[in-house]
Amino acid sequence: IDIINFEEDPENRELLNELFRGVHTLKGSANSFGFSNLGEFVHHFEDVLDYYRSSDEAVTSKSIDLFLEAVDIIKDVMWKEVDGIDEKPKNYDTCLSAIKAILAHQNGNSPADEPADIPMQDLASEFGEFTLDEEAGESMQALFGLLQEHEALFEITLTLDEDIYFRGFDHAKLMKLLAHEGRILESSWDMTAIPRLEELDCERSYFKEVKIFLASSHTYPEIEETFEYLEDGEFAIRKLSCEPAPQEPLPIEEVEIKYGNRAGDDVPGQESEVEKRPQRRKKDGHSFVKVDTHKLDELFDSVGELVIAQNFLVENEDIKHIKSEHVTKTMGILTKITRLIQNRVMSLRMVPIHDTFEKMKRVARDASKKVDKAISLEIEGAETEIDKLMVDALSDPLIHIIRNAIDHGIEDSEEERVNQGKTAIGQVTLSAYHKGGNIAIEVKDDGRGINREKIFEKAINQGLIKSTDELTDTQVFGLIMQAGFSTAEVISDISGRGVGLDVVRSSIEKLQGKIEINSTLGEGSTFTILLPLTLAIIDGMIVESANDTFIIPTLTVIESFKPAREIVHTYSHKGEFVDLRGEMIPIVRLNHILELNDEKPEPWDATLMCIESEKGKYALLVDDLIGRQQVVIKTLGPALSKIPELSGSAIMGTGDIALILNMDELFSRGSEKS
Repeated sequence: IDIINFEEDPENRELLNELFRGVHTLKGSANSFGFSNLGEFVHHFEDVLDYYRSSDEAVTSKSIDLFLEAVDIIKDVMWKEVDGIDEKPKNYDTCLSAIKAILAHQNGNSPADEPADIPMQDLASEFGEFTLDEEAGESMQALFGLLQEHEALFEITLTLDEDIYFRGFDHAKLMKLLAHEGRILESSWDMTAIPRLEELDCERSYFKEVKIFLASSHTYPEIEETFEYLEDGEFAIRKLSCEPAPQEPLPIEEVEIKYGNRAGDDVPGQESEVEKRPQRRKKDGHSFVKVDTHKLDELFDSVGELVIAQNFLVENEDIKHIKSEHVTKTMGILTKITRLIQNRVMSLRMVPIHDTFEKMKRVARDASKKVDKAISLEIEGAETEIDKLMVDALSDPLIHIIRNAIDHGIEDSEEERVNQGKTAIGQVTLSAYHKGGNIAIEVKDDGRGINREKIFEKAINQGLIKSTDELTDTQVFGLIMQAGFSTAEVISDISGRGVGLDVVRSSIEKLQGKIEINSTLGEGSTFTILLPLTLAIIDGMIVESANDTFIIPTLTVIESFKPAREIVHTYSHKGEFVDLRGEMIPIVRLNHILELNDEKPEPWDATLMCIESEKGKYALLVDDLIGRQQVVIKTLGPALSKIPELSGSAIMGTGDIALILNMDELFSRGSEKS
């Protein structure tokens, strides 16, 4: 993600620094676990990143391609190392050779002549003169005299543990990193603990202390970032000054160590006057704790039971008959607290969709390269929070939709777009926002749009519809999500519009959501995924039919109404219809579909629920509409789970069990019976 962002904003060097720090940490971890293949690869990858972050040379698009390929190989080789498979990924050697070629080009050598790590005897030329004596080689005043304009003097003390080599660190590497933050004027090494040669263990560090004097124009926090992967206590940083010490102590964030100006002045540095270094910075004001997701699920289930128990009390007839203000107030407080706990626990499973959206940048980049189209992916609303289970399941559907938008939606050439008054670069927008009580995720492109007539004709040829069928634009566009349906004349290695969209539809339905398609020919298309806030709780309309209670997901309900007698019509061999503002909508009787009874009340004496399904609108006839309520979803048993018209169940406040209906399957059954 950082690589993609850096390509879009090459002037932002902090992104490159962040990538470097991540690879540097990975190298240390790989060495700690003995992952040799991974360690070798990230070692050279780190060197390339280190070169670019310390030079003014621009990172080319070809280098970005190599970086992305390197990330893929790192993922692959890491899992092979974890699984104990002593085998390199297919492109491992090729990519590593390309990385070494970049390094060789930078150094002016051939890959075979690539220099090894800098030996200790050459460190002086890399970092400046080293003084191995405990006492500093020059006085403080002499060091201050070496400072240039805008530079400050920092004293850095390293007291690294013996295991630093296993963690991927060493003093020389840290000093090389420090060289990017300023000029190392002097260093001293405590070598008193180094044993005799025959007792030397090369895997241990024997340096008790290394003191470094750094001249830098950077701030304290910027220098401290060099050591952010070390443990607290392994390093200390002090900002030195030759100005007279202030009479009042400085705040800890601004403390400086003051040295006198006159010869013979005592150097303040005693315990009473030396403040400890500031606490290491936190990236934000929050602290986190890792919790097993299984425990969170158990907590969520327990809160669901609490909500059900609270509903029992509220709906209990005996309690309702108690005419006591105290009881009424207590029940109100209980309801408020229960809802508060429910919302808090629900929020534990809510995570920003940011990471999933950021992954789509790589998808868009790869797809645009394959079809040779210039694409710009804009992301909006990435901070929107959604159930973690949904976030994990949304990746594949979004990949399908974005690839289709790029491959089939955006015009094939820049000239074609310019001739239509559009920008040469195709625009694809990925956004998330709240819509009512749901989450909407939208993929919009400014391409050629969907040809309604072409889809209609193709669907007739494939036998999906009849030429006499009258379909709305929404119904026609929905046909592209039928299995195997495609209007693409040439199928690329990405997809044609429709290839894989049936997978999108089924995946979204498993998340209890739906997908809507809107398009204008020549202007572009918009795919909107509507999802509930969480998979564990559903917002539903409670209805009654044949003395049984059912729940209809509010997401599928357009409106409910009692029809007038004159707008209800019956057509022979076609069934009952209701004229809803000029649109003929078929009537589906719930009691007949579920075979509850054979009664046939008149539609104008019942309640109709206008439902939006993947195959169009229909009016579900029920005896009565009880109300709207959030319910905790319970899974069905082995027997009921095989009934396609049912998608779950819920325990109501009265203790009764209500079945949650699958509205798409109800319409399919209704069409078969008619």
